[in-house]
Amino acid sequence: MKRERVAKTWLFRGLSDIFFAFDSDDPAFEDNARFNEIMGLEKFLKAVLLHQRHAEYESLLPEKARHKINSLAIAYGHSFTHMLAELVNLGLRDIEQIKRSDYDGSKGQALIEAVEKGYMETRYPVPTPVSDKFQTDGAEFTYDPLSSSGLTKFIYAVCNACFLELSKTLDLSDMLRQFQAKFEHRKSFARFNNAFWEARCKP
Repeated sequence: MKRERVAKTWLFRGLSDIFFAFDSDDPAFEDNARFNEIMGLEKFLKAVLLHQRHAEYESLLPEKARHKINSLAIAYGHSFTHMLAELVNLGLRDIEQIKRSDYDGSKGQALIEAVEKGYMETRYPVPTPVSDKFQTDGAEFTYDPLSSSGLTKFIYAVCNACFLELSKTLDLSDMLRQFQAKFEHRKSFARFNNAFWEARCKP
């Protein structure tokens, strides 16, 4: 199992999740859309991490390689803190800048917790919502980061950093063509491409 195929597979699935979230603009499905954004982010992170760990599966027979890749992905769980820290250790310097950056009033570092909590909160009732930790300037009220445009911007920034990292060694044009062929019939497709891609990553 070649690292290129693994990375492109995870990127494609992540990009599809994020586009689904963008295309689902009905407020009634806000939680569903946010969950897909979070899942998309997770797949972008794992695309880079699994690509970096290619020595652990590339020499295996196909069936064993698939099981190994699956076990590596499962081992990361949904710990965005851990996955982002590992990417920093691998030399992906953009992550530290993203952590320090402001996204509509919240620092990227704080939004990492919102993403982690949101993985469960967008699917299940929880006793302590993550919004309890996000206070307004007056400290008397809180706001829900899971309903903020800032969280979307943070997710897009991290995904672009992952895409850029993989594009240094991989030709991702075929994956992007596959993505376009599947979704370009949607009216929101052009708007998504304008909103999601940073200039340095635009297809």
